[in-house]
Amino acid sequence: MPWDFYPVEHKVMVHPGESKEIVFYARNRTGGDMVGQAIPNVLPNNAADYFLKTECFCFESQTLAAGERVELPVRFIVDPALPEEIGSLSLGYTLFDITDQIKESQALANL
Repeated sequence: MPWDFYPVEHKVMVHPGESKEIVFYARNRTGGDMVGQAIPNVLPNNAADYFLKTECFCFESQTLAAGERVELPVRFIVDPALPEEIGSLSLGYTLFDITDQIKESQALANL
């Protein structure tokens, strides 16, 4: 995926039950419009059920024009029932280029 993509803050402290917002930065480095889809991953795997996203750019595909830069928010809550043995969580995303799939879907819809 030829985008720059990274969190604005690489580490945040969160108390279970507290709502928190973090921001990711994305920039389309290409000369053409692109559509991306982010798939989240929470580690350790057994912590994913306790990481509750209430707002996330990953809920929808993201269209960025050539050279466009955006900030993408994620709002979440860590469930207070998080087991004590889990001292930290890591949130990551994998970005997929879905530009061609979107174009194909739009072409089929116009038939």
